[in-house]
Amino acid sequence: MSELTYDQLSDRMEKGELGGSFFLKTEDPFLRDEAISLLAEAHLAGGSADFDLDQASGDDLDTASLAAMLGTPPMLSPYRVVVIRKAQGLTPKSRSVVEEAVCREVPNRVLILAAEVPRGSKAKFYDVLRRHCMTTALRAPGTSELPGWLARRAQSVHGVELEMPAAQLLAAGIGARLGVLAQELEKLVSYVEPAKKIGLAEVRAAVGALPQVDRWSWIDRVAERRIGSALEELPALLDSGESAVALISWLSESLIRVGLARAGEGALVQVLKRDGSYGNLAWKVRTYVRQARHWSEAQIAAALAELLRADRLIKAGGLSERAALEEALLRIGAGDGSGTQQVAGAGGRGGRSRKL
Repeated sequence: MSELTYDQLSDRMEKGELGGSFFLKTEDPFLRDEAISLLAEAHLAGGSADFDLDQASGDDLDTASLAAMLGTPPMLSPYRVVVIRKAQGLTPKSRSVVEEAVCREVPNRVLILAAEVPRGSKAKFYDVLRRHCMTTALRAPGTSELPGWLARRAQSVHGVELEMPAAQLLAAGIGARLGVLAQELEKLVSYVEPAKKIGLAEVRAAVGALPQVDRWSWIDRVAERRIGSALEELPALLDSGESAVALISWLSESLIRVGLARAGEGALVQVLKRDGSYGNLAWKVRTYVRQARHWSEAQIAAALAELLRADRLIKAGGLSERAALEEALLRIGAGDGSGTQQVAGAGGRGGRSRKL
């Protein structure tokens, strides 16, 4: 069977395509539990979770208990729902019981298996699940996708518009903890109703411990070749807890997408769809296309080389994080005639002069 996204799974539940076995592939517990709740609520509608919902973890579930759960019919609900989290922890004997269960559909029984599939695994167990279950890949958003993920969730779950600058600031303050992000978003929705729009002012008023500068805005400064502004904001960004190594990685990713955008919007969209990030980055495509006008292919290649050099200097202890990233930005700025830099001494540790 082909793999579904969460949105596709939700659509099927809304259409009443119920019953059978479900395989949830994810490494994020929030996404896993949200999908389990979606499936359980759809199948227990009008019934009782107290009587017809069994939940267990594969790493502490014995075979006898598993068989009993699978063999119990529903009492008050349309379906008996059996949920096994961490199915990768099932013993070989229990895996055999599960394989038999998914291959033989039982009316009014729903089996939900959630597993973190080891990278490169060739285990027969996962192949059986993919073939006989409705498989959903619950892909966690990458760092660059977090603002888009928040904005989409605000609209789809709460019916509220979350402006992108506000989404970026919220994501910068919370980080990649999806469960916490979802909770803070829910609080914000309560705060702004009935306005139905969340902007920077609302986020600053309702959420504590926010950074002065968010990483996405800073990366855009560089991508727009506003190197002077990026240099000015760098100390505040690093003081807020951001890692220079992480910033180098995210900035490199952004510049690669800007490079793809030089070939046209279609080329970039094709790559984003292939790696699964398009849904959360669709709003950003035109920004990448606009930023691409500031770069030649040679300038992007040179900038990526400078960032790689800075990464190696930091990891080798040749320069501090701040000094290495500042030097990389100066070199990138010098590449278009907007700035000059002077470096003296071995490894580029000498004095610098700026004209940015």
